[in-house]
Amino acid sequence: MKVIVFGAHGRVGQQICAKLKSGVTGVIRSDEQADAIRKLGASPKVVSVQDPVSTLVEAIKGHDAVIFTAGAGGKGGAERTVAIDLDGAAKTFEASELAGVKRYIMVSAFKAAEREYWYNGPLRTYYIAKHFADRELQRTKLDWTILQPAALLDGQGTGTVAPIAGAETSDLPKQIFREDVASVVEASLKEPKTIGKVLPLINGDVAIADALAQ
Repeated sequence: MKVIVFGAHGRVGQQICAKLKSGVTGVIRSDEQADAIRKLGASPKVVSVQDPVSTLVEAIKGHDAVIFTAGAGGKGGAERTVAIDLDGAAKTFEASELAGVKRYIMVSAFKAAEREYWYNGPLRTYYIAKHFADRELQRTKLDWTILQPAALLDGQGTGTVAPIAGAETSDLPKQIFREDVASVVEASLKEPKTIGKVLPLINGDVAIADALAQ
């Protein structure tokens, strides 16, 4: 399967590239990031989600799936967050449809759909962008999956998550290793039951493949 990863140089994006390796195009912002992507076994491509949709169409053509894990990362203020996390994401939805690539996996944020969870918090602008990007993706005709990981951790993944149905209300810590998010992305590409679903993610004791198959 040929996959294109937007946000490939980010910490989750690099984990995804490392797991998928061959057949992966890692989208990066500058040539300075190219060597890091090559070392992971992926092919780097310099494109920005702020480029015209026509440019994104050409980048996406020929792939079987699109993964979006790009983000402003808190840099550049609210305007840049909206430009990348919301408008940039939406442009890749449009470009995917125009390129004829149906499978789309979005790495979003935990409880992005619930305004009461984040509206008065310090990440409101970020969550507004994620909230509306997710809603826009659900309106498309793409075969989408929306992953909503909780607080992201560095370190070795466990290969397990909490049961999807109870993740949001679980007493378990609302956190997950970045490597496990990447493993969920990898497994979602193989599991058709994830299409059309929003999946909240925290670490737990269920094997990832089993959790996604439920």
